[in-house]
Amino acid sequence: MRKETKWKPPGSLETLLNQAPFSSSGFDLNQSSPGQILESPHEITVEDHWRNQWASIFPASQRIHTSIEYANSCGFPEIPVPADLLLNMALSFSLDPLSDYCRYQLDIENARQEALVQVGDTLKSYSRVEEVRNTSRGDASVVSMTHILVNQREERVFTLLMRYYFDPVEVEPKALQSEEPHPAIHHFQRAAEFSSARFSKVSQFPVAPHSPLRTGDLIFHRGSRPIAWSENLSISTLLQESHPIHWDTHRYGREGLIISGGLIHSLVSAISNRDFRQVIDEVVLHCSHLQPVSPGDQVGAISRILSAEPIDSRLEAVRVKTLGLKNFSSIKNLEDRFPSRLLKEKQRSRREIDEICTQESPQLNGKIVLQSVRTLIRPRMNSDLKTQSPD
Repeated sequence: MRKETKWKPPGSLETLLNQAPFSSSGFDLNQSSPGQILESPHEITVEDHWRNQWASIFPASQRIHTSIEYANSCGFPEIPVPADLLLNMALSFSLDPLSDYCRYQLDIENARQEALVQVGDTLKSYSRVEEVRNTSRGDASVVSMTHILVNQREERVFTLLMRYYFDPVEVEPKALQSEEPHPAIHHFQRAAEFSSARFSKVSQFPVAPHSPLRTGDLIFHRGSRPIAWSENLSISTLLQESHPIHWDTHRYGREGLIISGGLIHSLVSAISNRDFRQVIDEVVLHCSHLQPVSPGDQVGAISRILSAEPIDSRLEAVRVKTLGLKNFSSIKNLEDRFPSRLLKEKQRSRREIDEICTQESPQLNGKIVLQSVRTLIRPRMNSDLKTQSPD
């Protein structure tokens, strides 16, 4: 039986979590309500080898993650823990109470780092149910949750909104009575405001390789790589992945394993960021997973710059749409005939994408595994930036 108590979170968590039914022993969808708080069972201290293991799978190209001299010049006492690693920790820790019931992940919104994480910090996570509704067909339910990762001082260090598919609920629940505003709206700062504050003491960024990015630029990223079976098993274990489809070969066989959506997002981001240097901060505005990716599938990426705008005299914000593709060896050959509609800011359903590919580029059918829109924060090396949006 699920145990519930009234819980008042300490310090800075009180605003987000408020007073709400609290569960630490599993998730019963038919007894859940918007406003319910779930606590992950995990509390884990970040060790130094985590960064090395992460970089061995997701190629780091940003000097803030490869050079202690660059990191020190940006005001960090050490090379910071990568934001994508924190994103996956927030997802994996939070999913433990849900994994026995969740069918699959749908999309991520407003994923952003809120505080510096260093080696030696101890992290845990909380989740808040935002919405539970059945689909129009009634064959499944969509559950929206805010996941937050906190450190040993109960400070939020990473926040995101995630949507999941579950079995349909018997009766769609009503929201709990609360004066708390919707956290997905009211508890996220704008990227520019956060980054300006984060690097406020940096008067001038170190000289480093820089690629000017212009509104409308189309980039067919050069690199592509797989997540191997052993790499997937290793990183899934490190992150406490609880759903057996990520690692249980006895149940699914090697051919039936699926890499978690957060890891695919991180791989696509790592591949694309090599051409966006130097990225020092970013916010995932929206990311949706469209096709499963298995260990060994080769993953590549295509991006379009939606806007490039100055934040101040030191920083710029670049909004970019990126598509991840699997097992497609001739991305370069698509330069003149890639469906431009797919690279507009609008997030499209899998059905829409399949229809566009069938009409304009059939060889892409089933190959687009992910679509994301991110805001990248970079040192501003060129003040001549176009500010208009292509859409």
